[in-house]
Amino acid sequence: MSGGCSVLWCALLLTLVSTERCGDGHCKCSRARKTATCSSKKRTLNYFPVLPTYVKQLRYNDNYLPRLSRGRLVNLTKIPLEQLSLDDDGIIRVDRDAFVDLKHLIKLQISRNSILNVSVVADTLQQVSRSIEKLVLVHNKWASIPPNMFDGLQGSNISLIDLSFNNLISFNGTQLLKRIPRVKSLFLDQNPISQNGLEFTNMKELFKLSLQNTYLPVVPGFCDEFGRSSLPRLRSLYLDHTSIKSVSEKDFSCLPYLWKLSLSFTDLSAIHNNTFARLPVLKILILQNLVRLRRLDYLALNSSSLDKFQFGSSNFKFDNKGRYNNDLFKFASNITDLELFNNEISDGTTLKTLVWHLVRLKILNLQGCGLNYLQRGTFDRMPDLRKIILKGNNLNGWDPAMFSKLSNLRKLYLSGNNIAVVNRSSLDFINKTSLRLIDLSNNPFSCSCQQLWFRDWLKATKDLEVPSYPQRYVCRSPPEWDKTRLASFNYTQEDCREKNPWILIGSLLGSTVFLCTLAVVLVYRHLPTIRNVIYLLRLRRKGYVKLVNSSEYDFDCYIVSCEIDEAWVFNTLSPTLEEEHFYRLCVPSRDFDLGANIADQIEEKMQDSKKIIVVMSNDFAQDEWCQFQLEKAQERIRLQGTEVAVLIMLRDIDNKHMTSTIKDLLHKSSYATWVKGKIVTQLFWDIVLAAIEKPFGNPPIAV
Repeated sequence: MSGGCSVLWCALLLTLVSTERCGDGHCKCSRARKTATCSSKKRTLNYFPVLPTYVKQLRYNDNYLPRLSRGRLVNLTKIPLEQLSLDDDGIIRVDRDAFVDLKHLIKLQISRNSILNVSVVADTLQQVSRSIEKLVLVHNKWASIPPNMFDGLQGSNISLIDLSFNNLISFNGTQLLKRIPRVKSLFLDQNPISQNGLEFTNMKELFKLSLQNTYLPVVPGFCDEFGRSSLPRLRSLYLDHTSIKSVSEKDFSCLPYLWKLSLSFTDLSAIHNNTFARLPVLKILILQNLVRLRRLDYLALNSSSLDKFQFGSSNFKFDNKGRYNNDLFKFASNITDLELFNNEISDGTTLKTLVWHLVRLKILNLQGCGLNYLQRGTFDRMPDLRKIILKGNNLNGWDPAMFSKLSNLRKLYLSGNNIAVVNRSSLDFINKTSLRLIDLSNNPFSCSCQQLWFRDWLKATKDLEVPSYPQRYVCRSPPEWDKTRLASFNYTQEDCREKNPWILIGSLLGSTVFLCTLAVVLVYRHLPTIRNVIYLLRLRRKGYVKLVNSSEYDFDCYIVSCEIDEAWVFNTLSPTLEEEHFYRLCVPSRDFDLGANIADQIEEKMQDSKKIIVVMSNDFAQDEWCQFQLEKAQERIRLQGTEVAVLIMLRDIDNKHMTSTIKDLLHKSSYATWVKGKIVTQLFWDIVLAAIEKPFGNPPIAV
């Protein structure tokens, strides 16, 4: 029966993901998703082919269509088209009545058509279907929007406008949206908008506003001249990646219905008393990656409505009691979901005091906080706690009663700690909770007689999910069992009967001390070379990956480096790769177009490069433009795999300069370390050349 069900599920999955050739062979269509994608490698497609009648969504990208007219779109009138995306099609002219016959159109996207004049689009929108709900006009490099841009949408169902990734320096919502005051979502991300370039009066229906990656130095004003709210119904506000350095209670006083607020990746240095107190329905507060934050005042989190607080990757030193008050969460005691990952909370007593008031907590994320131990009773006041994440800390174990009072606990993550032995009493709490999953992978287990019970328990457990077992349950001691799977540890009770211990102890101690001493000395002296050798071996051992045609790119490599390290780039890296091995490098300070927008240049040149070389150092870690380029590089990595990036450690990065983005990248990818010396330098260049030549493709995508 189960086999038959599996076959049915596979058949259903294949139906959902399968595509067929359509549109004169230029397109890929999916009947299940009702979609079609039409693109051509050399922009040979210059018309809209006939598509199957089931198609409702069309993505028409990387083609050549300099003029859009009503006649050219006639084939699209034969299908019930609801979504049309025109991406990078070289559009220059659009007739006024081009879209007039697309009666079912709900979403229109025109993107990456930088030659297209914005006034042409404004004229075309005068006759677009009244059914339109979403308008996406991104990556077009427009510097301004005509005052009558959206006047033609009056009376339509338009609810979302996205103008992200342009060159807008201002946005007057009062003027631009006066004919369509019912717009609910507005996206202005990645535009050089400053504080004086925003006007929101009369946008009474706006629910969601995103101003990420703009030039805002302060929170925009949301009060009119009479102190009334300009956005009385705003529910979600995103101010991430801005230059905001401080916030106060008055900044949000005119947003009575704000439900979600995000201020991540800003320059905030302190959160003052009652900053969020005048947001009566605030549920979600996101303050991730606030690496400049030094102070949380006593009433900084004063919010009785707050339900979810995300404060990860800020490197905030909770161990330093002078930076906050122990009762930080006393006035936000209704929080049910708390994320504190990648901050400093090494002391278990500090943690217990910090979360003492959070009696309604359901989810707690403490990954990578450097916790050395858990204080007994830390979670006893949290009966609703369902999920605890303690990955990547320094825990050696836990008190047998630590989780016993958490009757609703369902998931417990303890992977990547320093747990060597798990005994019966450590897991007695399972029968007292609702546990469905426990993760103890990637711990340095000991293959010893003390571990026999845990080994047998893992093999016998059926009703409990144990992720990554048996692959990541590996012994690291004693030496003879190093890198052996715990499941393969074959000692029996008979083998563990008591024998003369002194000989065994002496041998083990002597061997261990000698090996450890030798290993420490060798590793310390040759650590960079060892890293390089391992990296080179990995490059040569990886299997088949889909090849990428180098002719599709203008450059072989895009160089990401800080200004201080450019001397090494021009004196060492560039001569070796360009003059000796004839690679085409894109160095921003040398190859960027003068006067062009830097952010756009970064994105354009990076896309035109086959691979990305990242030159890392302490100066690199402190450079904001380097971090911006690193984020763009990670987007390529997510799309094409880790082989797209070639990482070079020019100088080691100190812990105090190590950002979460760099740490995450180094965790996922290997890197080559620059070392001087005839043999080791040649090894370094062998690695770099092998990494550049290593083919790559698209990583697996979960369906």
